[in-house]
Amino acid sequence: MKKVIITTITILVAFILLSKAFKTNLNHPKTETLKVGVLKSNYPYSYHKNNKLTGLEVDLAKDLAKEMHKKVKFVSVSDKTKLEKLIKANKVQLAFGSFSKNNTSKFSTTDVYLYDQNIMFTSKKSHISSLDDLKNKKVGMLATGNQANLLNDLQLKAKKYQNIRELLDALRSKKISACITTEYEYTSFLQKNITLSEEYYNSLTPREKIKVKLTLHRIKDPQITNQQIVALVNKNNAQVNKNLDKLQDNNTIIDLSQKYFSRDLTKP
Repeated sequence: MKKVIITTITILVAFILLSKAFKTNLNHPKTETLKVGVLKSNYPYSYHKNNKLTGLEVDLAKDLAKEMHKKVKFVSVSDKTKLEKLIKANKVQLAFGSFSKNNTSKFSTTDVYLYDQNIMFTSKKSHISSLDDLKNKKVGMLATGNQANLLNDLQLKAKKYQNIRELLDALRSKKISACITTEYEYTSFLQKNITLSEEYYNSLTPREKIKVKLTLHRIKDPQITNQQIVALVNKNNAQVNKNLDKLQDNNTIIDLSQKYFSRDLTKP
């Protein structure tokens, strides 16, 4: 009889413990993780500040994960090729790298969430004033940029550099005939280096102008179009886009654009 009682009690205790565990799981369901790939240094989209990963696409990924009721885990890499490999190997579900829609035909992507304008410029002393003057010539761009396909379509030869300083050194030494960056990169650089601007050059006296080694001059042409920025995905494309649309509708992406670019880049 004792054995029967002990067995019954054991079964009841086990049943109670299982019931509690089941209720706990109902009240605190396991949260899935959204693995997101980003670039380590792609200001202002993703970069490190005080050893902490931040930037527009980092914040956007966090907001997106929140909408999807998931935690977010970031994998940061040095270049876009590595991001593409992470997507192909299913090591991340989403890859943010300020990708241009025109450069991602081999991948599944999100809808466009930003439109970033291109700026092409050269040295004022080069006497280049139009795209026709640049045919078959070398044009510098940043290694993190999306303009390679555009330059190829315009019959220009793309040459990549790590930063704007390297771009300008190449322009000054005539290794390239012009440069192309985003409007944000161009204007941000000139704000800190006003002496390179055409406005500053025009304010000088003829004698002062002779001493100037480099002044940047914009090449304006409708073919230098804006970039349609997307992210790469490997599954749940519809779910990602659905929640991206929510972030568009509630002005979250507009707010992020204003925060990092000081303007609304959510419309072409």
